[in-house]
Amino acid sequence: MSPKVTQQYKIEIREKIIKAAIDAFSKYGYDRTRMDDVAKTADLSKGTIYLHFKSKEDLFYAICENNLAEAKQQISTMFAKKEDLVSEIERFYDVFRNKKTANEGVFFETIAESSRNAELRKALYKQRMNIFETAVGWVNLQIERGFFRKNIDANAIAVGLVSLYDGLTVNKLLGVSEDYNKKAWVETIRAIIIGIS
Repeated sequence: MSPKVTQQYKIEIREKIIKAAIDAFSKYGYDRTRMDDVAKTADLSKGTIYLHFKSKEDLFYAICENNLAEAKQQISTMFAKKEDLVSEIERFYDVFRNKKTANEGVFFETIAESSRNAELRKALYKQRMNIFETAVGWVNLQIERGFFRKNIDANAIAVGLVSLYDGLTVNKLLGVSEDYNKKAWVETIRAIIIGIS
């Protein structure tokens, strides 16, 4: 009789695979990483990897989804009072930047790879739309709370916030100091909040 596999065990294995994929993508680059590399890094069989993820693109998408879930969790505990918006935006930057450091390079490498890989491009597009949707939801929540004016374009503001963050991530990868990037984030967000309040 084989041992019963619990749901918790499946979740733990999935998380182990995702962590191993981040490590393998960081070490070898997305395009050069094989599922064998992920299996070896996770100390699991290749078959176990494929039980959880049908392809490397699927695995990358799961990494993106984990990052988005973390961001949503963080956002849900912040921004309760209007007067705290700027300090909370600064705290968001610090906390999320510290969590994302390990796989930011991999993310931008996959953007380059997506110009040659249609499946990866589809996964990145879907993920980008999910990020925008989350950001739009946050902007709309601030409108409902009365923190932002009702006549603003929530979609445009949300896309701008995400794009600012992405641009500062590129700066970091290119060697621009994190102090400079954080100051740019805080001052730009402050100006946006003043403009839409």
